[in-house]
Formats: sequence, structure tokens, C-alpha cells
Amino acid sequence: MDDALVLNLALEEGPSSRRLSARKSGRWTDRLKSKRVEKRKARTQNALHANSRSSIDEDKRPPKRPRKDSSNPPATSVATVQVYPKPRQPTQIISSLFSYNPKVEKRPNTSVLKGPSKPSNAPLTDSSTFTGLGLNPLITTHLTTKMDISKPTSIQRASLLALLPRGDITSPRDAFIQSQTGSGKTLSYLLPILHDLLPLSTNSYIDRSIGTLAIIVAPTRELAKQISDVIDVLLKLRLRPLDAAPDDESNDTRLTRWLVSGLLTGGATRGHEKARLRKGIPILVATPGRLLDHLQNSSSFDVSKCRWLVLDEADRLMELGFADTIKGILACLDGSRKLALQAVKEGRSMEVRGWDWDVKRRTILCSATLREDVQVLAGTALQNPIIVKATEVDLPDQNAETVEDAAAPVAESKFTPPSQLSQKYIVVPLKLRLVTLVSLLRTLLSQAGGRRGFKIIVFFSCTDSVDFHWRLLGGCDLESDGGSIDSDDETVARAGGEDGRVGAHSPLLPETSIFRLHGSLPLSTRLSSLRAFSAAQKPPEPSPLASILLCTSVAARGLDLPRVRAVVQYDLPTEGGATEYVHRVGRTARAGRGGQAWAIVAPSEAQWAEWVQTRMDSGTGSTKGGAGRFEAVAVEEILQTGFGGQGKEYEDRATEVQLAFERWCLQRKENVEMARKAFASHLRAYATHPSDEKHIFHIRHLHLGHLAKSFALREAPSTVSAHGKGRGAVGTKKKTPSRRPRERGDEHDDDDPVAERRMRAAVRSQGRLVKKGGAMASSGLSEFQVATGEALERLVNKAQSRSV
Repeated sequence: MDDALVLNLALEEGPSSRRLSARKSGRWTDRLKSKRVEKRKARTQNALHANSRSSIDEDKRPPKRPRKDSSNPPATSVATVQVYPKPRQPTQIISSLFSYNPKVEKRPNTSVLKGPSKPSNAPLTDSSTFTGLGLNPLITTHLTTKMDISKPTSIQRASLLALLPRGDITSPRDAFIQSQTGSGKTLSYLLPILHDLLPLSTNSYIDRSIGTLAIIVAPTRELAKQISDVIDVLLKLRLRPLDAAPDDESNDTRLTRWLVSGLLTGGATRGHEKARLRKGIPILVATPGRLLDHLQNSSSFDVSKCRWLVLDEADRLMELGFADTIKGILACLDGSRKLALQAVKEGRSMEVRGWDWDVKRRTILCSATLREDVQVLAGTALQNPIIVKATEVDLPDQNAETVEDAAAPVAESKFTPPSQLSQKYIVVPLKLRLVTLVSLLRTLLSQAGGRRGFKIIVFFSCTDSVDFHWRLLGGCDLESDGGSIDSDDETVARAGGEDGRVGAHSPLLPETSIFRLHGSLPLSTRLSSLRAFSAAQKPPEPSPLASILLCTSVAARGLDLPRVRAVVQYDLPTEGGATEYVHRVGRTARAGRGGQAWAIVAPSEAQWAEWVQTRMDSGTGSTKGGAGRFEAVAVEEILQTGFGGQGKEYEDRATEVQLAFERWCLQRKENVEMARKAFASHLRAYATHPSDEKHIFHIRHLHLGHLAKSFALREAPSTVSAHGKGRGAVGTKKKTPSRRPRERGDEHDDDDPVAERRMRAAVRSQGRLVKKGGAMASSGLSEFQVATGEALERLVNKAQSRSV
């Protein structure tokens, strides 16, 4: 062993660079396997070599600089520093509700600190009564005993003075009734109609087959149904005085119960409606379209003796485009009367003799505003009219009721909300809109104090937004980890309305029923929702503490919903400006009662309150009574009151509610699609603000990512954000239109301008090609294939030679 040769060879670090000998014999599959094994061994050795190199480099690396944070002591040795792999980027970013929001400046309150003002639409408190105004005693008794109405309002007094027959009035005239919202315009024309038709009951030949004597036209189905319900209550009056004995024959005047009301609003079978018209409907309430349809196509519809025509909410009729329809209705009524008069003169009439054909039809037009289009309608429908209005009822001398001659120039008067209405607005960042709405509703419900029948109306800008928020509030469950809908089929049906139920319930709003109303719902659902919201406190079901109605502007006109304590405008009106705002808030503070009006305003819309205030005060220069004064409320105050807690604890609670909404959205694909659809519809509605409001409401001022947060979306839909314009859309991905053709199956090719240009170029190029010798070649003509004069001559000569 001593003679043994000891070799000390220095080997090269790392894997040997000598190429391993490859197998040269055998099948090709065996050679391929051997190559793969060699490559795998080489890859393993390279990895081990790299690890050894990194360990050596780490030993030579200088220690890291200690952190300045005193709460975490610096590491004393390099061995304690642990390097974690780079975390994987998340596919979605959940932004915080209370970060990166625009700073909201505190705006000065424009409200005047003073005592409560006198209601501007309450019944009169002086000695004037319905009996003193000359109304039929039977109607007066019914109003006092059955309807609990003892004194008329200002507009009712003015209209009764103008429309009831009097000795000094030789020929009745048409009328234009204008007053504040919620002042009782419906009874202002129904009472004169009933006063005029009730004495006809003494004639022996009068029954319901006499035809239609009064027609009331309403712009919406809900308003028409409400008017019809009021008429039904009026027609239940007692036909004999209360002090008259049943067997008393001293009074020879006996009235028959022949007055019957009817409703034509569409949605029902036309054959059933014709059957009712054939029997006779003396007082008819209808929408314009269905009324004109029956006037033109139903021969059994007798309107030749019509004595009253009422066009209610004329400004809304004009907005909905019913001008031509109303002209058609007037033409049909005039034509039917002329034909009947001609038949009576010629002796061909089958009518019972005794009808007074000298009494002409009176037309009443009701509108809250005197806009230009309404004045045009008044000039078409009214003949020698008078204007009846009542505006300054706070004056002690009771000279508020005015009857003016319409021949004089008409100036549009001030249209303001009731003076007893409390108006407030909240400047809310777009991220916080949804949780602020929930917090505001909780705050308003807490004011009920345990009283039943507390009602709130929330206005949205579009039908998709109404449906989304109704399902969101009715389907979100805060107790479950996923914030999802309950697995119970009954709960799903209740939230989605699949079983015919119209009400939803939310754990955020305890003991509260939530209803929805918009024009896209079926007629039966609309009427059921309206009926349930109006009478939610009646048996047989146990009454909820409160009711909330989510609706569009379809509920802003004419609807008299009882006990509405607050109106919330989640989306400000897109058309109509200050007038539409007053109509919306007019659903509360009716007939002298109090009410609250809340508006949720974005930071870019902070000028809206002053703008509306200026519009309502224009033309008067007076703020008497404090009507239209706004009070600014901080969003932190609403969140603190609605969610409770100490200090900033309300932020955590609001974040939990927002996350529950977002989890509900992600639970099902249908929920996400509904949220995206509502988001897109809201943007389309927002873009429809008129040009004079663009300095306040412009889509470029909106942060699309923050706005999507208010629809429970964690990011703005790409189809919307890609086309979003403006500097306000910070944080959204702006995609440039691709130059390549779209994939097959894309349903939105018509929205791509690049595809449209390519298609147009392809069509034009095909128009310039002809088939020659089995190949497409250019013809030299344009795509329009315009023939020359010589070609036309040859064509004519060829045709003449053939004819010869």
C-alpha cells in the first residue's frame, strides 16, 4: 500500500462538458428513449449546480439595511431573513369604499331657519264649505260622512266656482285647471261632472244605455286606475237625504242608480271591452291609445251625447307623444255628434225623445305647468276657455282663487313644491351610492317610531336599474358567507317574482316590504304592485312596518299614494328639469300633510341644488314660505345614523354590506348579467340629459370604475369602459378597436366601425366585378351600375323591334 500511487486530480465544478456517448445501435425508439434520459439527467445536474451557486452568492451578499419601522425590530443575522416567492397577481381587485374618493366640500345651506310654514295645499280653514259653493247636498253629505272631506282645497273651491252652473253664467265655458301637485285636482273636475249628471236620474228614459256622457283621459294606466277608483267611491253615494224616511212620499224626486264607471287601458281582451261599451258606460276613464282604437273600430261605442271631456296631466300627455292621438279623439267626438244631430233633424234617429241637444260638450284641461306644447294643445282642444288656478293660499284674505280669461296673454307661473315639504340633498361619491341608499332607507325607517303604514318612494332613471335593485335587496343574505340567495325555492321565487309575488324582503330593512313599478312590467303586475303598496297595512296578511316602492318616473304624475312620508331620488330626472323634480316630490306632503324629499347627488353634480332653486324661483324673485329651500346633509352623517357604531365603525359595516352585495352578484351568472345591464342602461339614461344641463350632468364627469361599484360590480364592464370617453374614467382600461375581423359568432359586429368599413369596401368591390371566363374581373363600372344613354337607347329599340 506504501507504493500505491495517489492521484489528486482537480475536477471541474458543475456537470461535465463532455458529450455523453449516444447509443448507435438498436431500434430508433430505443435510441429516442436514451436521448430523453440523457437530457433529463443533464437538466437535473444543471439545477443542482445553480442551487449551489446561489448558496455561495448568498453567503457573500451583504446584510440588508434594517427597516425604519420601530414596531418590527431589524433582523440580527442574514439567516433569519426569509425570501418568499413573488405572489401571484389576482384576477380581480377589490377596491375600498373609502379610499380614492373625490373630496366633497361642505356647501352652505340655502335653507332659511324659521318656524314651520303654513301648508300651501291644505283644505281651507275659513267658513267656505261644499254646500256654500252650491254643490249637490247628496254629494256634500257623501263627502263628509263616507270620504271624510269636510272642506274644499283652494283649487277645488276655484274650480267649483267656475264650473258649477250659476244664474249669472249664460253659457258654460271650457276650463284650464292649474295648481300645485297634491292639491286635489281630481275632485276639482269630478265633483262638477257628478253634479251635472246626477239630476238626469229623474228622467224616466235615462239608464246606462244612454251612452258615454263623460270621458276622462289619463296618460298612464296607473293614473287611470286611480281615477276610476275615486269615481267608484263617489258613485256609492246615498240617493236620498239622511233625514228622509224610507216610506216618505212627500218628496217626488226619485233618483235611479244608473251612473256606472268603466276603465279602458288596454291589456284586456278587446271583445270584453266592447261588451261593456255595448251595455253603456256613462263615465269612462281611458288611456289615449285604447280610447281612439274603440272610437274608430267599435260601432257600439256611443259618444254622440258626450257632455264632458277631461284631459288630465296634459303636460305628460304631450311628453309621451299623444298630441296626434288627442286630435283624433276630438275629431271622432265631433264627428259622432254631427252625425247624431243630422239623424235627429231628418227624423232617422232611434234615440228616445227629450234629450237636450243644445248642451254642448265642455272640455277641461288639467296641467301643473303652462308650457308651450300645453298651450298649443289648449288652443286646439278648448274653445273660449277660462284659466282656473290657486297658488297663493297663504294670504289671509282668501283671494287666492282666480278665474282668468284665456284670451289674455298667458305667462307661465311659478311651479314649486308644497311649502311644508322638507327638501334635503346628499353629495355622495360614486363608490358609496349603494350603501348610502341602504343607510338612508334605514334612517327613514327608524323615524317611523313603530307606526304601521310608513311608506317611501325611491326613483330610478331606467327600468333595468329598478329590476336590479329590487332583486338585489330581496335576494342578498348577509348571514351566509357567500352573500347568496337562500337555497329554498320559495325564497328564490319571492326575490325573483317567479311565483307571482310582487313584494320582496331584505334583512337590511326589517319588517319592510319592497315593491317595484315601471312601464315594462305586465299590466297585472303593475296594478298588483301599486295596490299592495297603497294598501300594505290592510288585512288579511299581517301588516309590515313600512313599504318601499322602487320605480321610474311612471309614478311621478298624478298618483295619489296615501301616507307617503318620504321621496328619495336615487337618480335625478333626466328630462323635465325642475318641473319633473317637483312632480316627483309631489308624491309626498299632499293635502296639507308633511313630508321629506331626499336627493342623492354625485360630486360632479353639486351645482344641481342651486340650479333647481334658481329655476323654481325664476319669475317671482321671492322666497316667501321657504318653498324650494334645500338643506345639505353630509354623507358621513347618513352612514353613521344608518349603520350605527362608534367613531369610524360605520365604515366597516358599510364595507361588509358592499361585499355582501358583490358576493351576491358573483354567485350566479344571471346576477352579474343583470348588474351589467343595469349599469349600461344607467349610462344610456344619463347621456339623455338635455343640452342646458350638460354642464352638470355629463358622462365625461363620471368615473366608470367607481360607478360600477355602486352596481355591486368590482370593475366596469369591458364593453362599456372600452368605449368610455373622457378624463373622468381614470383606472378603466381603454381598448383600441382591433383591425382584425371579429370572431365568428359575435353578435355585435354592427357596433364595430372597422368591420362596417371593411364590409362596405367588400360590397363596393363586388359591384365592380363581373364573371368572365370563369374568373372575376373588373367591369369598369361603379357599384351602382349606372347605365349610359346609348345603352338605354339600344334597350328601347330592342323592345320596339320585338313588339313589331
